Amino acid sequence: MDRRDFLVGTGLIAVTPTAASAAQGVDWGAVRREFRLDPTLINLGLFYLASNPREVRTAVENFKRKLDANSHELMFEREQEVAVALGQYIGGNPGDIAFVPNTTVGLSIVYGGLRLRPDQELLLSDQDHGWHRQAAQLAAQRVGANVRIGTLYENSAKVTEDEVATRLRNSITPQTRAVGITWVQSSTGVRMPVRACAAVVAEANNGRKQEDRCLLVVDGVHGLAAVDDDAARMGADVVVAGTHKWLFGPRGTGMVWVNPQVSDQIMPLLPSLSNRSETALLGPGGFHAFEHFYAVKAAVEFHQRLGRNRVAARITELATSFKDGLAAMPGVVIHTPRDPRMSAGMVCFDVTGHSGDEVVARLAQKRIQITTAAYRIPYARIGTAILNTPSEIDRTLKEIRAFIR
Repeated sequence: MDRRDFLVGTGLIAVTPTAASAAQGVDWGAVRREFRLDPTLINLGLFYLASNPREVRTAVENFKRKLDANSHELMFEREQEVAVALGQYIGGNPGDIAFVPNTTVGLSIVYGGLRLRPDQELLLSDQDHGWHRQAAQLAAQRVGANVRIGTLYENSAKVTEDEVATRLRNSITPQTRAVGITWVQSSTGVRMPVRACAAVVAEANNGRKQEDRCLLVVDGVHGLAAVDDDAARMGADVVVAGTHKWLFGPRGTGMVWVNPQVSDQIMPLLPSLSNRSETALLGPGGFHAFEHFYAVKAAVEFHQRLGRNRVAARITELATSFKDGLAAMPGVVIHTPRDPRMSAGMVCFDVTGHSGDEVVARLAQKRIQITTAAYRIPYARIGTAILNTPSEIDRTLKEIRAFIR
């Protein structure tokens, strides 16, 4: 049975996509029914801690039963299977992947293990997540290095690739040991042009020794499975991402991918459970929720059957519809670029006369779940998962329109 026949058999593929939209060809209603969602709630915050599809829940339960039957059979061969699945999904080698419980731990391991001298610095953006910045600061403090926070654009809604690349080029110094960026910023919804940033960093590395090389570290948690791109082929040196968000993986699972050319520049901080490769040694050892960890493969396979291009197209289609609706409302300011090349599944906005928290509260009264980015300016914020529907977008826009009159 080939891939398309399998999808048709499960009822997820409706027709072969031949129209302009890559999101066509999937029965999104059937996809939604694979999840245990609250039917009384419009949830536009599913990126926070994702719901799991049926096959991921089943995989977790199957592994749990096996461990309950005999916990001495930990099935360590499953680790390689998960690494292979993730490697295929991100376009990388399974040996270049380490497993971590979440993005925060992964970033902390990367920065903490980086061979960093007191005369060097870490350069981050003012829109990176607070825990990304704290991970860098804690690492720098341990060796007496510096963390510098830069600004890569003036206006998030109007940001361009050229602006980001120019500002980054002007910010890197000979002392810059690593540049940290966020693939899709949860504070603004901006999708950072990783390839352009990687080209700037590569330019800065001309003539540098390995110990002085500037590494590009990407917080990829809101890009993985929301953007149709190979995370390991964008030119970054490190990509860190939880798999329990847009990928719909089991809770408490994540990955660190390291460019093999720089793997000797990041040292393990903790004893590791795995010695399958140099990069795998970065993953923390000890006992974990193995039934969740092993079931990551099922989440990857679920996305692969849907098609990453279709998933990303559906996310973009819904986000674009929401942005278009907001743009027609007086008194609403959209902080996320309307250009889909500079955005993904996050949309941040302001309603004049209402704080972000007030917008969240007003919509909650209508059984609509949205969020704010509390660690930065608390803009109102939605995420358009493949589980959401056009009617949910329309209903949310209708309710926003009603309370701004």
